[in-house]
Amino acid sequence: MAMEMQVKALGSPNILPRVHRRILEFLNSAGRPGDLMEATQTASHNHSRHRTAQPIFDERLARTVFDHRESLGAYGFHDLRQLLEIDGLTSAHIHALHEHFGPAAYGQWRVLDYNTRHPDGRPMDVAHVALLHTGKVLFIPADYQNQGWPTPIWDPADETSPRFEYPLLNPDYALFCGGHSFLSDGRLLVVGGGGDRNVTPEAVAGFKFDPVALTWTRTVGDMHHGYRWYPTVVTLGDFRSLITCGDGQGDMEVYNEATDRFDDITGDSRGFPNLYPGFHLLPNHTVFYSRTGWGTAGAMPATPDNESGFFSFAPPVAGSSSGTWTNITPAATNRVKGMSVTLLQAMSTNIRVLVVGGASSTDNDTYETIDVSNLSPSSTWNMPKPMPDKQSRRQCNAVLLPDGTVFVSGGIDTLFSPCALYLPDRDDWLPMERMLYIRTYHSVSLLLPSGKVMVAGGDGTPQIEIFSPPYLFHGPRPVISSAPQTVRHGENFHIDTREADAIAKVVLVRPMAVTHQTDTEQRVIELSFSRVPDHGGRLQVVAPDGAFPHSLAPQGYYMLFILNRDGVPSEASWIALASPRRFTVLDRTPIASHKRNDDHMELWVVDAFGTVRGNWWNGTWHAWYALPNPGVRFPPRGHLAVLGRHEDHMEVFGISDDGVLRHIWWDGTNWQQWGTLGA
Repeated sequence: MAMEMQVKALGSPNILPRVHRRILEFLNSAGRPGDLMEATQTASHNHSRHRTAQPIFDERLARTVFDHRESLGAYGFHDLRQLLEIDGLTSAHIHALHEHFGPAAYGQWRVLDYNTRHPDGRPMDVAHVALLHTGKVLFIPADYQNQGWPTPIWDPADETSPRFEYPLLNPDYALFCGGHSFLSDGRLLVVGGGGDRNVTPEAVAGFKFDPVALTWTRTVGDMHHGYRWYPTVVTLGDFRSLITCGDGQGDMEVYNEATDRFDDITGDSRGFPNLYPGFHLLPNHTVFYSRTGWGTAGAMPATPDNESGFFSFAPPVAGSSSGTWTNITPAATNRVKGMSVTLLQAMSTNIRVLVVGGASSTDNDTYETIDVSNLSPSSTWNMPKPMPDKQSRRQCNAVLLPDGTVFVSGGIDTLFSPCALYLPDRDDWLPMERMLYIRTYHSVSLLLPSGKVMVAGGDGTPQIEIFSPPYLFHGPRPVISSAPQTVRHGENFHIDTREADAIAKVVLVRPMAVTHQTDTEQRVIELSFSRVPDHGGRLQVVAPDGAFPHSLAPQGYYMLFILNRDGVPSEASWIALASPRRFTVLDRTPIASHKRNDDHMELWVVDAFGTVRGNWWNGTWHAWYALPNPGVRFPPRGHLAVLGRHEDHMEVFGISDDGVLRHIWWDGTNWQQWGTLGA
């Protein structure tokens, strides 16, 4: 009792057992006194701007602590209260140890008091999860046999009492082992599946889930190539979803939201490992294959189907029904059953893809990155780097967080498995708190609107675990007091927050729909913003991607977060990102035109707000789009000139509001940014 009172007198924080263990491990693993002065290098993981790297102990006290530990025998410290026996050790040192090894550095796990469950209360083995724009989570189970294929809806807002809803009408076959992505109106599209391979011939259609009505509806048309089991689905920026692979699969095809039917994609000239290949939509509408998936096409790396590559849609890319695959430089590392995520860099064209783990025991303790900004046949993956914790990860989960970091959990076949946080700006990893349950095959993980991460499933594991990242322990959270429910690509909009002066980042995060550790649609998009003068609590923000097709940020629902200078995020506000509204053109506005060939014409015009709009005809007229125009405006009724150097190169010229002669060009795939001519 005397020792407990002394700890209280020192003002020690309430130290959790798991933090206690980490501190003891640090103290007892020191090989020399100097190691006790280097805690900031080995354990300080708070990368907020305001933190400074200060040693916990000075040289004299480090020697004293080290010598005292040696006097305790082979096992060293076994209780932090033993530190109170050391002359010169104060409450400030106890607090410093807690900060370096507590939740502010490692985050914190919580196991919920209830499990995923069937309507009759029995535990449910979850294999698919999707975060709906209502803030609730859709579960699709793996234990589907004789259960009527229920698809429960879970409300994660209550971590103490279970809140489940069960749609009355579910699909007429198991969606387990299907693929999914979100449509522009927030519905979830699920294609294929069927569960057991013996029944997959039924899985030839798509089902759409309405998060508000809690209803499933079948697509009007079936897929063209029969059933798909373990397919990949990627939402494109033109109101279509690309579908590929799956056991039993044929060529690539797309689901068209406008017709509720499937259409073929021609030019699918290469094969792939047929189970959940890792496809990523890049901002230029190219689709990149990351080598991840759930099956190999043959020996590594000799089989071409295992090589990374990219698919380029034929012009015009929006609505295109054909394209070509281009392979890049082969990489030897086997990434089957690894996971890949897209890393977008703020205010930069630099785009990377990160791959973690894999099935091969010889190299699944590594990770790789590749710059996919300007892909070509000579593009190559960076050399694999070892995970700092030296852990092999097979079937791990990787979740993008609002601050742009990547949280990796699972994939390790042991209880209390290590977790890690990837820092893209440093290409470095930080250890996070260990996870209680084994999460490998069939486990799932996703980001919640709270900024926390939920983990469920894993071959008979019904428990739900919630991870609170370190940023939730770095001080008060900013609050979004108001934000629009809908914004359009390229438009300005306002966010009201009392913390406007402290906001350092505004981001959109695409909600996850994940199965078998696969969700290649994750993206965190940092937005340009400024503070509104004479309105201390308001931010003016620019919605992303004003040009069609919207491949940086496809139409649909996103979580809107604001983050302060300490990297602390708000709770998310849901926002629907829609196509640009119809525009107004003043009368007597001149129209510029260009004929590329007998089957293709282009038109351009300056709208009433000074944005250049374009359209094209290739047998039918398409949707108007806005040319990229960050900060560039032209006089309404302004004249434009067009020059076509050859069929795959066009330039548009005009004099902007500031009297500068500007030009923009199309290189056969993308419009570039406006440039200036002359002084």
